[in-house]
Amino acid sequence: MTREVLFLASAALGSIAMVAAYLWLFHGEVSIKEVGSTAAAMMFGAYLGRIWGRNEAHG
Repeated sequence: MTREVLFLASAALGSIAMVAAYLWLFHGEVSIKEVGSTAAAMMFGAYLGRIWGRNEAHG
């Protein structure tokens, strides 16, 4: 349980930081709505990939 919480927390913070940096560098402004929605989609994809990878490893 603790490992899953740490994974989600690191995925959330990393996603938010990457999206905000991209928006600031290439568009000159950061929209909280865009950062939140894109980071949520990235977290969802990362977690599904983690589950899929775990299932593939165990056959």
